[in-house]
Amino acid sequence: MKEIVAIYKKQYSFIENSLTAMIESIEVNEYDVLVNESLFSLFPALKASYKINKNLKQSTPLYTKDNEDKTSVGLDKSHLLERIQFREDNIYISNIYVNSRTGTPYITVVQYINEQYIVYDFELYSLLKELSLVDGHEYFSKFTQFFYALFGFLLALFSLALIVYAFYTIWAMLEHTDKDMLSVLFRSIIALTLALAIFDLSKTILEHEVFYKSISRNNNIENRLLARFLTSIIIALSIESLMVVFKIALSDYAQMVYAFYLIAGVGIMIAVLSLFIFVMRYNGGRKS
Repeated sequence: MKEIVAIYKKQYSFIENSLTAMIESIEVNEYDVLVNESLFSLFPALKASYKINKNLKQSTPLYTKDNEDKTSVGLDKSHLLERIQFREDNIYISNIYVNSRTGTPYITVVQYINEQYIVYDFELYSLLKELSLVDGHEYFSKFTQFFYALFGFLLALFSLALIVYAFYTIWAMLEHTDKDMLSVLFRSIIALTLALAIFDLSKTILEHEVFYKSISRNNNIENRLLARFLTSIIIALSIESLMVVFKIALSDYAQMVYAFYLIAGVGIMIAVLSLFIFVMRYNGGRKS
C-alpha cells in the first residue's frame, strides 16, 4: 500500500486531471441509464456510485458493477459532506482511504450538479492500472509471477541444501577425526553464509514479485537486494581469506603473497560496495 500511495502522490496532478475528465464526460441526465448499462464498463476502476439529494439523504441505491444495494436509500449523508470543500468546478476529490467493504485503498469523487451530489468510489490500484501508471497486463503478469515463484523456491531449496551440507561436513569431521578440523569448520561457516545470502535473495524475490508484488518503478528494492547479497558474498570471501592465511602460515610462508592477493581483492570489493551504497543513498536523498 505504501508504494501505491507513493505513486499517487508523485502523479497526483495527472490523476486529478484524469478523474476530472472522467467525471465531466458522464452525462448527468443519463446517469440512471449509464449506471445500469455501461458506466462500470467504461471506467473499470469505478467500483461504486450513488446520488445524494439536496436534503443530504441518499436518493439512489448503492450501485456496483454486478449489484445494487437499496438498503442505504434514505440514509442521512450529511456527515460525509459537511467537511467537503468543492473546487470551482463543483468537484471534490478525497484523500486516499481504506474502504471498509474491501479493505483496499480507495478515492472518492463527489460532483455537485443540479442541486444533488453524485458520489463515485474508485479503487486506487485499478485506477493506477487504468491510467498506465503501473504494469497490469494480466497474462504476462501471471507468467512472470510463475517464473519468479519457480526460481524463488528453487533458490530456497538450494539454500537449504547448503545448510544440510554445512552440518554434514561437521558430522563427517566428527566421524573421521583425521580430517583438518579448522578447514572443515571454515567451510561449514562459508556454506552457511552463502545459504543465508541465497535465502535472502529468494525471500526478496518471492516477497516483491510473487506474494506481495511490488508495483514501484524505482530501483531501490533491487539496489538494496544487491547490496545485501554482495555483503554476504564479501563475508564468505573474508572467511575464506582468513582460512587461506591460517593454512599458509602453518605450511609455507612463501605462498603468503597469494593470500595477500585474495585479501586485496576482498578489500576492493568492500570499497566498491561502499561507493555503491553511498551513491544509492545520495540519489535516494535527492529524489526524496
